[in-house]
Amino acid sequence: MMRFLVVGAGGIGGYFGGRLVQKGEDVTFLVRPSKKLHLAENGLTIQSVHGDFQTPIQAITYGEATEPFDCIILAVKAYHLPLLQPDLAPYISKNTMILPLLNGYEHFGSLREYFGAEKVLGGLCSIETTLNHKGSIVQTSPFHRIVFGEWDGGNSERAQLLCSHLDHAGFTVTHSHDIQREIWQKYIFIASMSGITTLMGTSVGPILATPESRAIYERLLHEIVTIARNADMPIHSEMEAHTLKTMDSLKPEMMSSMQRDMQKNLPVEASHLHGALLALASNSNISYPILETVYARLKVYESLLN
Repeated sequence: MMRFLVVGAGGIGGYFGGRLVQKGEDVTFLVRPSKKLHLAENGLTIQSVHGDFQTPIQAITYGEATEPFDCIILAVKAYHLPLLQPDLAPYISKNTMILPLLNGYEHFGSLREYFGAEKVLGGLCSIETTLNHKGSIVQTSPFHRIVFGEWDGGNSERAQLLCSHLDHAGFTVTHSHDIQREIWQKYIFIASMSGITTLMGTSVGPILATPESRAIYERLLHEIVTIARNADMPIHSEMEAHTLKTMDSLKPEMMSSMQRDMQKNLPVEASHLHGALLALASNSNISYPILETVYARLKVYESLLN
C-alpha cells in the first residue's frame, strides 16, 4: 500500500485524490481548518462527465502530527507554495516522492532546492474542473489526465511503483520519460490560453473566430515559444503549430481557469506564469509586446483586487 498526501482538496486535488479514494488507495488530504470541517460534515463530492462520486475522506490540517507519506501530490495555486513548503516538512521522509501538479515551470526549482532534487518528480495534469457554490467538484472535460516522470528522464523503480498506484483510478495516467518537454508543452498552452482569454474577456470560441483577435493570439503564442526557445528549454520544433491545433480543437465555450478565478474575484498566477516568462527573457533586448500587455492587464486586476 502506498500512502498519499494530497495537498489541497479543490478542483484538482479533490478530483484526483477523490478518484484515488474511489479506487481504494490510502489517501489523506491536507487542507485548511475550515475546509476540514466542511469535508467532515459533507464528505467529498465529485460531479463529473466520467461519473459522479461522493465519499467520506481522511483529512488533516497544517501542524497535525502523523507519519510521513510515500507520495505527496501538490494541487495548490503557485502563490501559496512559498508559505506552504515549511508546513510540509513533517510529512516527508527520505523516501517521500513529491509530485507537483501546478501549472508553470519555476516552482520545480523552488521545490528541488527546498526539499532536495531527488525527492521531486516532474508532473502536470490536464483537466477542466471547478468548485460550485456547495463546494462540490464539477468536472466537465473529456480529459482528466496526470503525466509524471523522473525530472532528468529515464525510468526508475519508484516511478513504476507510483504509476501502478495511480493507474486504474478512473483517470488517465502517463509515465513520461521526457517530463520536462511535457511540462513546457503544457506551460506554453496554459500561458497563451489564459493570457488571451483574460485579455479578451471571453471564451476561446469568439477569440479564434474573430480574425483580429486570432491574430493577437497567434502573436502571443509566437512570443512565448520564442522566449522558451531562446532560453534553450526542451520544446520541439512544431510547438506553435501543435499548440494552435490544440486550441482549435477546444469547445468554443472553453475558458481558462485563470479567467474563472477572475470572475470570482480570486487571486491569479500572473507572476508565476506570465511574469516568469518575461523574467526568463529579461536579459535579452527583444520586446514581447503582447505578453507584456497580458501581464500588465493581470497586474491591474491584482491591484484592484488588493
